[in-house]
Amino acid sequence: MTDTKRLVMVCGAARSGTTMLDLMLGNADDAFSCGEIYALFRPFRKHHFDPVCSCGDQDCEVWRELQYVPESKFHRRILEDDRYRFVVDSSKDLRWVVNSNEWATADNVPVTNLLLWKEPVDLAHSHWKRGRPIDYFRKAFLDYYERFLDLELPCIAINYPSLVGDPQVMLEKVCARIGMDYFPGKEEFWHKEHHHFFGSAGTAKQVDKGESKVGLQRDFPAEFNQAWGDYTRQRGEDLRLQSVVDRLRALDIDAPEAAELRSGSRPGWIRPLWYYRHALKAVVRRHYPERAQVVD
Repeated sequence: MTDTKRLVMVCGAARSGTTMLDLMLGNADDAFSCGEIYALFRPFRKHHFDPVCSCGDQDCEVWRELQYVPESKFHRRILEDDRYRFVVDSSKDLRWVVNSNEWATADNVPVTNLLLWKEPVDLAHSHWKRGRPIDYFRKAFLDYYERFLDLELPCIAINYPSLVGDPQVMLEKVCARIGMDYFPGKEEFWHKEHHHFFGSAGTAKQVDKGESKVGLQRDFPAEFNQAWGDYTRQRGEDLRLQSVVDRLRALDIDAPEAAELRSGSRPGWIRPLWYYRHALKAVVRRHYPERAQVVD
């Protein structure tokens, strides 16, 4: 394995499993999983202003100095520690993803963007069981993945069902791509004391309990199946959604024809309009933060 240090960005829409993959990859002595760290630097919910490390220590020694490092030097600062070869960041915010790629390039730090995604029906069920409308998933899916793909950042797409269906095989493939050592049991992230912030509350509970179940629920309740059937019949063929799914599959880790899109770094580009809208919204939310949303 190479000794080159690397930033690994685990990207994906909400409820797509990014926290879990972050912790799996961070389950090694030479890897640091920082979670959705962007919210520490760019808080927008009330609990972001009074953060506590996942280890539970109000005065965590690991974060005593890190939390005061400028955001543009945060990843590099971790990699300057001789203990770490990898820093894994599962911040979903696309503006942060753009900035992190730029900072890494400026600091000559190799970066890999892993784009995790669920099949539409799986994402729909994830939101539906949390009380959201059956069609909620569509906007969430398109807003995230269309925008990410249009950025043309080099990336490796990972299908969530493939990850949880056989996590050992998928993790071995991912580790080989990024130069990380794989070992049996790496997927059992709950055995390591991590020091990450925010992310999925449900996944965090698995770490606290020291146990987990990694698997895909496809035995949907009858009520969901009825709602999904009604939705797909009324909607009909969704060409826009299918186009995004096809683009994601073309970038899949097992798609050899997309290999040239998985390396290198994209030069500077004109930022899309949504980037500036997000920046403006971030300023407003810093002064008028949202109420904390804890969703398992």
